Amino acid sequence: MTAEELVGVNKKEVLRAKIENIRSSDLMDQEFVTVKPGDDLNGAIAKMRELDLHEIPVSGDGKRLAGVVSYGTLLRRKNLPIGTKVSSIMIMPPLIEADAPLTEVAEALIREGYRQMPLVNNGKIVGILSRGHMLSILQDIPDLRDIPIETVMSPEVKTVKMEDRIVDAVTLMRNLDIRTLPVMDSSDRLMGIVGIRDVVNYNWREKRRQTMGELVGSSYPTDVQVSSVMIDEPVITSPDTTLGDAAALLLQRNISTLPVVDEGRLRGIITRYDIVELIASFRRRDMMYMQIEGLDREDRFSMEQMERIITQSVQKIARIVPPLMFTLHVGKYSQEGVRAKYSLNGRLVTANGVMNANAVQWDLIQATT
Repeated sequence: MTAEELVGVNKKEVLRAKIENIRSSDLMDQEFVTVKPGDDLNGAIAKMRELDLHEIPVSGDGKRLAGVVSYGTLLRRKNLPIGTKVSSIMIMPPLIEADAPLTEVAEALIREGYRQMPLVNNGKIVGILSRGHMLSILQDIPDLRDIPIETVMSPEVKTVKMEDRIVDAVTLMRNLDIRTLPVMDSSDRLMGIVGIRDVVNYNWREKRRQTMGELVGSSYPTDVQVSSVMIDEPVITSPDTTLGDAAALLLQRNISTLPVVDEGRLRGIITRYDIVELIASFRRRDMMYMQIEGLDREDRFSMEQMERIITQSVQKIARIVPPLMFTLHVGKYSQEGVRAKYSLNGRLVTANGVMNANAVQWDLIQATT
């Protein structure tokens, strides 16, 4: 659910004004930590885990932004020498000024897949704004606070089994560009949650048998099961919970994902990402925002054709309801010789709610269609 659905165009403009009246600098943390480009990566990871960060800014002098180290980047790298310097793995985030409206920062968080975004003034870091900061504004905006989560949650949920190996969970996270997975038993009952923070000690760690040492991106030992590191008895909610109550629960329990359970069955998940995406949908733009992520370099030649197929489909939907934002994640797995299977997960935010679709095909274009 987004914008116009809340009561119409006029109401949307009022809500946009309320959201954008809140400056990012009003919410950001002005106290933050950084790592230096010359620091070792294993030290940076240890600091991220200690401080519960998914992204950490890189700065040579503690002021000017040189880049960020992100779990998202690490997920895409399987093996790294233990002596790897931060400078070789950091990436440069978009430069977002501290006086930017919240909708702009929300869109950047969605686009980059970040949990925390450094904000700058003239290239110097002045604060950090997180998804949690975004959630905190809901209590002051009743028309957002009172939305039932079943209109915003993701009903298609990727899960792992208790007996699955950690290496398989990490592979699934990497392929789907996600960082949290519900853990199910053999009867498809929710038993726990496993996130990237829970497996970080089993990944990108020193492998002692190597002379030089390396940070390994596969489970070590390989037979460690998900059940041994998952969070037992996860916090859950029901489909009739309001967005405001869900946001409050996410913040109070310091969690990123809230399984939605009805009559003992997992019906969906609501995440901080979903709420930030809703806030981003209020950003004023002349056309629908589209993002395709997860494509390998060799598959990028298909981007133009994929965008054309998506645009044609969205134009048909636009005759019924205005589309606002479309995101598509491409996962690639099950290598068979030179072939790979593609898993596509699409999410369309419209004026009448959120639509989800997924497909698995050997052919990327066919999967898009």
